[in-house]
Amino acid sequence: MNNYKIKILPDNKIIRARKGDNLAEKIEEARINLSFYCNKRGICGKCFVEIEKGILPELKEKEKSLIEQKKLRNNLRLACLYRIKNDLRIKIPDDSIILKTPILQTGIKSQILVNPLIKKYFIKLDKPEITHPYSILELIRKYFKNKELLTNVDLLRKMTYIQEKNKFNITTVIFDDKEILDIEPKDTTNLNAGIAIDVGTTTIVVELVDLNSGESIDILTEPNSQIKYGSDVISRITFALSSNKNLNELRNSVLTKLNQMIEKLLFRNNLDNNYVYEIVVAGNAPMNHFLLGTPVTSLGVSPYNAVFASLPELSSHEIGFKINKNGKVYVAPNIKSFVGGDVSAGLISSDFSSRKGNYLFIDLGTNGELVLKKRDRFITTSTAAGPAFEGMNISNGLLALPGAIYKAEYKNKLILHTIDNKAPIGICGTGIIDLIRIFLDKGEITPKGTIKNETKKIKITDTIFITQKDVREMQLAVAAVKTGIKMILQKLKLKPEDLDGIFIAGAFGNYLNIKNSIRIGLLPQIDEDKIVFIGNSSIGGAKALLLSNSARKRVESLVKKIQHFSLAVKPSFQENFIDALEFKNQSIKTN
Repeated sequence: MNNYKIKILPDNKIIRARKGDNLAEKIEEARINLSFYCNKRGICGKCFVEIEKGILPELKEKEKSLIEQKKLRNNLRLACLYRIKNDLRIKIPDDSIILKTPILQTGIKSQILVNPLIKKYFIKLDKPEITHPYSILELIRKYFKNKELLTNVDLLRKMTYIQEKNKFNITTVIFDDKEILDIEPKDTTNLNAGIAIDVGTTTIVVELVDLNSGESIDILTEPNSQIKYGSDVISRITFALSSNKNLNELRNSVLTKLNQMIEKLLFRNNLDNNYVYEIVVAGNAPMNHFLLGTPVTSLGVSPYNAVFASLPELSSHEIGFKINKNGKVYVAPNIKSFVGGDVSAGLISSDFSSRKGNYLFIDLGTNGELVLKKRDRFITTSTAAGPAFEGMNISNGLLALPGAIYKAEYKNKLILHTIDNKAPIGICGTGIIDLIRIFLDKGEITPKGTIKNETKKIKITDTIFITQKDVREMQLAVAAVKTGIKMILQKLKLKPEDLDGIFIAGAFGNYLNIKNSIRIGLLPQIDEDKIVFIGNSSIGGAKALLLSNSARKRVESLVKKIQHFSLAVKPSFQENFIDALEFKNQSIKTN
C-alpha cells in the first residue's frame, strides 16, 4: 500500500509512496524533471530537494561535502539517496530541475530536456595509503561506483600527473557513464561544449552548443565546398565513382570546410578546442558517406542502398575533426537509400512520430525527401529535385543571403523584398516561386512553362532577369516534389484532405509563400492552416541528438519502423512526372 503522502512544492503535486521507496524515483514518476545528472548514483549533487516537513536524516558524506562547498541550507538532501519513512513536504529548488532548451523556434515550438551523454564532474579523490595502495584508475572507478569504467593508454599517462603533483582534485569527462574521455586539473566543469552540424548538399550549418545548459553559443552557415564537384549529389557520386582519389578529394573538401568553420566559432568565442568533446552530424546519405570516406558505389547503382544506416559513436580523431582528441562523433542514422540523417534528425526535432493522425514531412532542398505517417505506419521516398530551390542553376539565382529576393508581390507594380532589405543582387528559391506565380497570373508565362515574349526573358530589375532556362529548372524541381507527394499519398491510400498536417523543413521553407506554392502545384490543395514551416529541422535535430540521450534512443528506434518506397521502379512514375511539369495543382486518386 502507498502509506505515505508527499507534497511537492512549488508544483503543489501530491504523490503516494511506500516505506523505503526512493524519493528520486517517486519524483520521476510524478513527471517532474528533477536532474539525475549522474543517473541517481549520488555523486553529482544535482538532485537536492529541501525537506520542509518530515524526517531529516543525518547528512551522508557526499551531501555534507557539497553543502559545505556550495554553502547550502542544512535541510537539503539528495533525492537519489533519500528513503521514504513518513509523510513529507518537499520543495524542489530551481537548480535541481533539468533545463529545457529550444530546438525548433519557428512553426513548431519544440524543446528537449538537457541530458547529454558527455558529462563533467569535479571530484576529490581519496589519496592512496600504505594500507590501501589503490591505483589512480581504481580510485576514479571507486568514486563513480563503476568497476568497468573504460579508459585508454593516453589517459593512463595523464593519471601520473595526479600522483606526481599530489593533485587529487580533478575534473573528469565521462561519456555515457561508461568511458573516461579526459582528465583535467582544477574545476573545468563550466567548459563543456559540443557541436551540431547539418551537412547539406548546398550549405553547411555548424552550431556551437553549451552541453551544461543546452544553449546555443554561436552558429555559422557557409556554402558546401563540394559544390565545385557538382551542385547535386548524383554529380558528386559520379565524380567519386571515377577513382578513390576523387572520393578522398570529396572527403577532404568537406572535412577541411567543417574544421575551418569549427575553428572560426571557437576563435570568436575564445574557447579551446580541447573543451569540445562531441560532434553530432546530420546529413543526407551521400553527404554522410563522403564525410566518412566510405565508398558510394552502392548508392550509385540500383537498388541504391547505403553502406551503413545506424552507427555507434565514432572517434573524432579517427575521422579527422579538430576537437578534443578523445572526442566522440555521432552520425544521425540514415533511413533508406537517399533518405538520410538530415531527415531522421528532422523527424526527432519536430516530434513527428509522436503526433496522432496523418502527417507529411517534406524536406525541400537539393534532394526532396518525404516521410508520410498514416497513424502508426511510416513510409519514405526521395526525389531528385535539384538545386533550383536553393537558387542554384538559376541565371540570377542566389542562396538565402543578404540582397537575395526572397518574396515578390504584384500590386499594380512589382514589389520586391530582399533579405536584410539590401539592394537586390539575385533571386533565391522562394522568390522565384513568387515571381513565376505572378507572371503565370499575368499571362506572361503559360501553364506549360513557356515565356511568351520573343526574348524569352522577363525583366525583374535592370540587372536581374528570369530566363526560359530558369523556368524549366523550376518546372523540373516542382514536378519532382509533386510526383513524390502524389505517389506517396496514393501508396497509403490518402488524399491531401486526409492529412492532419504538412511539415515543411529546410531553410527554403522559411520564406515560402503557401498560396503561391499551391498555385503552381508544389504543394497539394489543402487547408493552409495545416501547412507548417519548421525551418532547418536538420540542425535542430542534430542539436537534440547532441543534448539528449533519450532523443538518440528514439531516432534509432524510429528509423527501423520506416518503410522505403521507391518511385523510380513504379511504371506510373514517368507518366506522373510528365503530367506534373505543368504549373497546376493535380488531383490525387486513392484507388
